[in-house]
Amino acid sequence: MVWDLESGYIKGRMKASHTESLLSSSTVRDRQSQIQPKETTGLFPLAVVMPWDRRTDSQSAKWRRLEREAEEQRKLDREKYNSVDQYLLSGDQQVVVCSYFSHHLNVFSVGSQDHLHTLEDRTSLLILHTAALTHPGGHLVLANYCQAQRTPYLTLWDLQKGTVRKRLKNEPGVCCVAITDDASRVAFGVSGCNKLKVWDPFRRNHKTISGYASLRLGGSNQLYITEGGAKAILLAGELSLWDLEACNVLSVLSPDAHVQCLTLLGGDGNSSALLLGLSHSPALITVRLTSQSHGGVATATNVRDDDLFAESSSSEDGDD
Repeated sequence: MVWDLESGYIKGRMKASHTESLLSSSTVRDRQSQIQPKETTGLFPLAVVMPWDRRTDSQSAKWRRLEREAEEQRKLDREKYNSVDQYLLSGDQQVVVCSYFSHHLNVFSVGSQDHLHTLEDRTSLLILHTAALTHPGGHLVLANYCQAQRTPYLTLWDLQKGTVRKRLKNEPGVCCVAITDDASRVAFGVSGCNKLKVWDPFRRNHKTISGYASLRLGGSNQLYITEGGAKAILLAGELSLWDLEACNVLSVLSPDAHVQCLTLLGGDGNSSALLLGLSHSPALITVRLTSQSHGGVATATNVRDDDLFAESSSSEDGDD
């Protein structure tokens, strides 16, 4: 639902259409009805069916296989009516992607309030806990696990066509991910090994950047790409700035209070201002990247407490 915050009334509703899924299940039933089983007892457990097995199957084996396929399709159809688990809103506020803790995602247009696409993967749960959406809403990248192949993937979806654009195979432990506006670069953190990885999906290129000594990836981490894909900002206990081209850590900010949450202001991938929420205060803090560090990890300079790293509280009046 879209709410008008000025009037306090519902402005519109976006509802998914699942006609294609219901048609696909009816197709399976039609195929099944064309085969009359010789016997209906002694069903065997599920097994992998090879092409040559299909050619030599008896009528009863074909019926059992189609029955299993129909039951799997019915389970997927029932998932279409799950409640919303999570959603991502594009930076321009025109595209919404919703997950339902199921094997599908729905893509909606906020402007027209239409259901654009249903993204489906029969072998993977598609959830948005580790995912990122481009600012114009044209692409989605998310971590998923293929149950059939027992393989973790990082998958790039084209939301304009509703199809998979690229996949990066064998990437376990992805705990945070970010993407450029044109989807030409993806950065993601890997828990356990405490590394940041960079993937350029359209150039079939990826590289690894080693973290610093106190870095602890995992849990609630946030990652943003800025300067057109040249830099990355990571919140993992500490706040760090990474050079994705030179493959090193530029600086680390370690405030006395724990940083609870982080947002990149502007959201266009070129902003140098951050909005922080700290554990010791209800006020929000803005932080600007005021200098460049060359190699290694930069340390904080001794400045006044009320002007640490050119910061200002959101509760104060001013041009900042």
